[in-house]
Amino acid sequence: MSKSISTKSPLISAVISGILSLVIFATLRFYAQWFNTSQINTLIGGYLFSWMFILSLTCVSNAETLVFGADFQARLVPEILLCLAMTASAAGVVHRVCATTSIFFSLVGLYFINRISSKYYNNPVVVEDLPLRKSGKKNK
Repeated sequence: MSKSISTKSPLISAVISGILSLVIFATLRFYAQWFNTSQINTLIGGYLFSWMFILSLTCVSNAETLVFGADFQARLVPEILLCLAMTASAAGVVHRVCATTSIFFSLVGLYFINRISSKYYNNPVVVEDLPLRKSGKKNK
């Protein structure tokens, strides 16, 4: 029996976001001289590199979902900082200011991704009330 791949498969999402991340890097690296012409072009470069961060984080997160299971989530220390450092270093190759603006735009994008993710994927926590013990008695 062949296993069919659904359109919401993490494998497809990881491959597509990884390819798009590489395409963005190659394109921005190819047109690196354009970002040196004016300040607004440098800011646009940082914004485009922030999309590289979002796509690389999507690729890494979906690859980890394939390996570790559907309940695995991206954390700050290994995944997010690794993708942010990779994006900042790639943007720094093009222009130094692109690196700093890409960090800013990436953190703004990460904030909105977190808001959307919290809205759709967080399960509400049920709080149970525990009976209070009486003040005069000790539990043994």
